[in-house]
Amino acid sequence: MNDLEGSKPSVGEGGAGTELTAIEVARDLQIIVGSIKDDKIKKDLQDIISKISHGSVQERSYNILTENLRSFVTNLGSSVHFSLGQTKQIIKTIIVLWNKPSIAKHVMKEVYNEDIGDATEVPNDVKNMDEKAIEIYSKALKDGEEEIRNIRLMVLGMFGVGKTSLVNNLIKDFRDKNIEPQSTEGIDLHRCQLMENGDWCLDDEHKLTKYQSRFKKGFNEITIPRDMNVPDDSEPIEPMNDKHVASNIPVTQSDTRSLETITKSVKEHIKQEIVRTVLPIVEVQPMRQQEIEQVSLKSKTNTTVSVWDFAGQTLYYSTHQFFLNKRSIYLVLMDMTKSLDDPVKEDDEASGIWLMKDCTYLDVFKFWLNAIHMYSGHQSSVGNLMPSIILVGTRKDEMTGKHDEKEMKTDMYFEEALRRAFAEGSPILQHIHPRKFLVNNLSHGDPVFNQLRKEILRLAQKQKYWGEKSPLRWIPLEQTLDTLRDERKQLLKMEDIEHANESNAHPLGGDELKLFLEIQHRHGNILYFNTDKLKNLIVLAPQWIIQAFKCFITHIMHKNPKNFNEWNDYMDLAILKHEVFTEIMDNSDKTISDNREDVIKYMEHLDVMAKPLKLEEVKEAECTAADHQTEEDKTEPVVHGHTKYLDFHIVPCRLKKPPPPISNFTSPPESHKKTQILCFVFCEKFMPPSFFHRLVAVCIRTWPISQEDNKNQLYNGLAVFDLRPAYTLTIWYKDHIIYARISSFSRKSVADFDVTLCEDVRHTLQISLLNFVGHSEENPGAAAAFEEYIQCPSMQEFLPNKGMLRVKEFMYENELNCKSCPKRHTVERAEALQYWFKHELEQTDKKDDNLNRPVQDSDLLNVAKSVCNEFWMLGIEIGLKEFQMNQLYEAPECRRDHCTFVYKYLVKWRNTAGEKSTLQFLNRAINAARLSCSKSHTPK
Repeated sequence: MNDLEGSKPSVGEGGAGTELTAIEVARDLQIIVGSIKDDKIKKDLQDIISKISHGSVQERSYNILTENLRSFVTNLGSSVHFSLGQTKQIIKTIIVLWNKPSIAKHVMKEVYNEDIGDATEVPNDVKNMDEKAIEIYSKALKDGEEEIRNIRLMVLGMFGVGKTSLVNNLIKDFRDKNIEPQSTEGIDLHRCQLMENGDWCLDDEHKLTKYQSRFKKGFNEITIPRDMNVPDDSEPIEPMNDKHVASNIPVTQSDTRSLETITKSVKEHIKQEIVRTVLPIVEVQPMRQQEIEQVSLKSKTNTTVSVWDFAGQTLYYSTHQFFLNKRSIYLVLMDMTKSLDDPVKEDDEASGIWLMKDCTYLDVFKFWLNAIHMYSGHQSSVGNLMPSIILVGTRKDEMTGKHDEKEMKTDMYFEEALRRAFAEGSPILQHIHPRKFLVNNLSHGDPVFNQLRKEILRLAQKQKYWGEKSPLRWIPLEQTLDTLRDERKQLLKMEDIEHANESNAHPLGGDELKLFLEIQHRHGNILYFNTDKLKNLIVLAPQWIIQAFKCFITHIMHKNPKNFNEWNDYMDLAILKHEVFTEIMDNSDKTISDNREDVIKYMEHLDVMAKPLKLEEVKEAECTAADHQTEEDKTEPVVHGHTKYLDFHIVPCRLKKPPPPISNFTSPPESHKKTQILCFVFCEKFMPPSFFHRLVAVCIRTWPISQEDNKNQLYNGLAVFDLRPAYTLTIWYKDHIIYARISSFSRKSVADFDVTLCEDVRHTLQISLLNFVGHSEENPGAAAAFEEYIQCPSMQEFLPNKGMLRVKEFMYENELNCKSCPKRHTVERAEALQYWFKHELEQTDKKDDNLNRPVQDSDLLNVAKSVCNEFWMLGIEIGLKEFQMNQLYEAPECRRDHCTFVYKYLVKWRNTAGEKSTLQFLNRAINAARLSCSKSHTPK
């Protein structure tokens, strides 16, 4: 059956692409309401639907669901006014409305013209989660809320540019003490408070006052009934007689307690520091309240500033991706005494693993802005971008000319840098704040620092996250985490967090605690990866990850002579054996060495290192992997099942040796059967080299490393793997493109080339890269970070970025022009796609002439139901602009229901495209969109 044809799913059916949309629910209910002749019955049904919808969006008490379901079944459903089919349809609709607040809101608006709104305003980070998370967060807000005003400032730039000196001038405590700046190792994090006069002070001495103020402000907005018995609404639902109805009622356990119980709980924890200071606020003692008012004057405002001073050495660039996010304001610093074309020079200790050779200051500038765009999630942002990057020039004191001349030179310097680094219309330019700053870090009293602080505050106040609501009862656990940081705790077990939580006056329940950790992770305050290996670990201090990474990169002194051979393997071949690992850990900081097993887990998860397959197990594994792979497994990179790994790791970013003549690998002899070269081309002409290192790590644990003369074929920028005895995979990169080619040494004919293997390999590479760029349900646009190309099959020798044929174009055209070969020619679709895209080729080659007609509403609805992970890319393929997609996706019903989103933008496309909006074009666009987001891939 064609994707654009199919039957309508019944209410309540699940599954990707078949979930009932809000539009259909509203339409089906309107049909039933329209068929009712009795006005009283119609009004009674409306009352039930309204109560269910209000309860779904606002109260979330399951008594509302059970009582109104019972009322409908007893009083209406069994009456003559409804057929059996209509009764079942309404029951299923009620359950959908209860499970999906977004659909409930849409139905009430469309059917009854009633806007029931939201009971509480949850942040976008929570809105993008599932309904359970939204419910937990909303309920927590009802017990008390506060507005979060936090400035997260990231200070970035090349080493020696003056980042730490600038930070010292921005923070009063450092400025007053005239602290001599030291070179930053990894990241220095300073938590500050915004003073009323605009200055920043370290919050060490004001921290307690800060939490007092937050509690005071929150409690002043709440009236707490002293003698009120709070009902527990988490009682189990009484089973209903209708077994079908009862089986569809969602049963969850509430793990939260109402705020009214805090006073009693506080007294039980009276010895806690935070409780001793908060208790007077809860009890509202007039004298103590006045004292708190006086003390809080010292802190001036409730705005906090977190200043992240990033190390400038390229050694650390591979780790910054874990800390940049779109909830930050960025200062990008450039030395005004350096020309954009000046070469960047580092000692061997600080570099050699990251940037390209002959790197210039313009390259570094371009890297930082691209990194912010990609790593911070702005590349996949679905809202309008607000400027968040301030460009700062340093070394004003070393520049020539008068003050105005220096300011003019700085402005022209950055204009030239932006013009040379980015094409006109680049989305990266949207991040840049128009005003630039020029500083002399030796002049501590220069008013420019105060101006810079004010500009940072103004930018932060314009961001969408400014003033978001946060549960008041989360404050104690935040304070506990701060206390643990002050105690130099960096890595915690989940049991430590749970113990700290339970010791608070009002501990969070299990589900709410996990939500708290997830939100803290998304905000960049902690690292919490909810995977099987890491879900019981929390990185409290982000610097810990950088310290762990640094251990495997920098030089180790005083090596044990008996391990010299193992050290040579590590230095030359990036082979990390147990002896070397032990020495590295023994020479590391105690926080690292005491957690060496967890260090390995994190480095594996972040693809810094990987264990290679045990060669003798691979052949057996190939026979069983496909049979034992579950549907869930297929959403991950293809890893051989039932295999064992060698007892050492490979650290790809340590590979420094260049390959022998690269043509030996990229352009095998004619006697070898080989695929065309598959190319992953990154947009904005930017790809962090760490992506290639991480991809090599994925391949190392997926296929055995190919060997020649008993040496691993792993090099700086190129790697070869044995897929099967007769097949090898070669991957390499140049600039912003990753290339892949499979070669076969089999004696079988070319017709026997295993195209299924090719498709599986492409799937693995594609899914891995999607994960690296952060493609997820929250960031659907990240799938546009790169596109797939095929290099012209007629080219006898590989040439970087030449003969590039966009695969998506073959979804529309049977042949494309190649302009890179000596003689201009065309490449047919079958020749280009026969190996890597065999399945897509078969789908595209199907005749679709019968679809060459204008689209109808039913066509658009069927498409909206059929698309899966490609839902964002389809909008781009049919010609919608990013800003148009963003505007539509801002609606809550579109974020929560992709079917609604797709239907709306398809209608917009049809209205704009006119006669060109044919079913044939739409079918081809679907095929093209699916190339960017593999159908079997579920984003993480």
